[in-house]
Amino acid sequence: MKRLFFGLEPGYETRQQCTTIMQAIDSPDNQPVPAANLHVTLVFLGLVDAAQQSALLEEAAMIPGAKLTITFNQLEYWQKPGILCLTASDASAELLMLADSLTAMAKKLAIPVDERPYLAHVTLARKAKHPVELAFEPVIWQADMFCLFESVSSENGVEYRVIKRWAMESRAG
Repeated sequence: MKRLFFGLEPGYETRQQCTTIMQAIDSPDNQPVPAANLHVTLVFLGLVDAAQQSALLEEAAMIPGAKLTITFNQLEYWQKPGILCLTASDASAELLMLADSLTAMAKKLAIPVDERPYLAHVTLARKAKHPVELAFEPVIWQADMFCLFESVSSENGVEYRVIKRWAMESRAG
């Protein structure tokens, strides 16, 4: 069994912007996420067996995804999971359609998924104890592919490894 999720990887500049914000909020009261682990989760799948993974890889290739942009313009503190994260005040139709399509696919494959409404976010710090006030330039996250990630525990903590990437199409407006 593997712990899997669909998500978006940041480009180099986006990763640098997020790292700059993480440095600004760094304190003994939180644990920054390793820069290599920055991502936007589309659908968390949890523990998946080899047959389910194979079906996910096959089905995901048929998901129509359009290139998209997310503008992360808010820094939020979520008390229950104890995280500081970037959120977007407005989600694009393309992002919501992609998350909904991947969720529907997982359900079709009998993989239980979170039923709460989708909210794009980028976790910057874990084990956070309180909100942080910070003025920052919005992070513009461009995505031209989505990925299936595996969450792997190691002696250095959790590492997110890409299993497969799928290109998303340009859509003429």
